[in-house]
Amino acid sequence: MSRKPPYITIFAARENSKEMAEYASDVWRVGLAHMTDNNLVTDARLITLDRYARAQTEYSFLYPVAMIEGPTLKSGNGGEYVNMKWAAVGKLNEQIMKFEASLLIAPQTTEGQSAGRHPSNKKTAADEYLEH
Repeated sequence: MSRKPPYITIFAARENSKEMAEYASDVWRVGLAHMTDNNLVTDARLITLDRYARAQTEYSFLYPVAMIEGPTLKSGNGGEYVNMKWAAVGKLNEQIMKFEASLLIAPQTTEGQSAGRHPSNKKTAADEYLEH
């Protein structure tokens, strides 16, 4: 599956299918270049890269609308209800971060610093416990 998925077909039913397909193709191309440069290409990661490209595309096209509308919408009777676009953007963001971690796209640590350690780089009792 080293070939780019047919994003024009995948997003065909969407109003802005061409733009979404181009965006997904760009995400795929950049992700594949990163994986190739770092000797990370496997069949499983290529499947994950496809899912990442789709999620990143959905997020990028939905986020501006969700931001304009906000987290809640007004109902006809004056009340408010949760904006499902806002909720979808939040869920997509969580998935994207997981995909980035899986694909080793997002930096997990900085040199000389354990993942999750405070930038002061001071060891805590928890750090010492976890090292043993």
